[in-house]
Amino acid sequence: MAGAGPQPTRNASSNAGPRPGPRVPIWEWPEHGERGPKPRHSRAAIAATAIRLADAEGLDAVTMRRLAAELGLGTMSLYNYVPTKDHLVQLMIDQTAGEYAYPRTLPRDRRSAIVDLARQGRDITQRHPWLPRVLHRPPSFGPNALRYVDYFLGLLADSGRDTGAKLEVLALVNGFAVMYGGVQAALAEERASTGVTVEAQAAEQVAALVTAAASGRYPNLAAAVAADATPRDPEEIFDSCVVRLVEGALADRDAR
Repeated sequence: MAGAGPQPTRNASSNAGPRPGPRVPIWEWPEHGERGPKPRHSRAAIAATAIRLADAEGLDAVTMRRLAAELGLGTMSLYNYVPTKDHLVQLMIDQTAGEYAYPRTLPRDRRSAIVDLARQGRDITQRHPWLPRVLHRPPSFGPNALRYVDYFLGLLADSGRDTGAKLEVLALVNGFAVMYGGVQAALAEERASTGVTVEAQAAEQVAALVTAAASGRYPNLAAAVAADATPRDPEEIFDSCVVRLVEGALADRDAR
């Protein structure tokens, strides 16, 4: 359960600096105090343990008590490393952002690079299906998230768009990637628990649309289904959607 524990060890003579409330990002709070013994765990190690728990058992399994036990700490001792549960979630989110891989130099084909970045975001979400749940929160930019933003802005550097427009494209692409990855993770979980196949899942979705179209209540859907109700490859759909998002966002600015 989230809550503020003891403040992290700091210089006892100093009261300056941010207080450990959840609105203060964890990165504005010193990782190590200036006095006392060397900490047994780093923030990266704590976040990795929390992520492992969430991946294996779901986000609800990540309590401060459970995490402390996994680390061999007392619960109150854990608060000396992470002031609140909200700060722990900040660390978890940023650690997953560290899974992106970037080329040494900006690629020439910037739009293909954006598609690749979106694929990585989708795959990261599939590996960590709890991510969409924690991203519905005020953003807190850690070092890995900032590197992502910096790289994405670099891909749009020659687009002629202002900063606001570039960030809109980033939000569209990243949001879609996370959403798509979350849906794919949910479908994978269904397959694992029921034994249903990918083909059966796709056929079920098409059948639901065909049935709805046949009811006569949705004429536009009926026309679309009559034209083509063939299931498409999820990878093809994903790439096509990302390209449409990027091209649509940039073209919209050109038309203004």
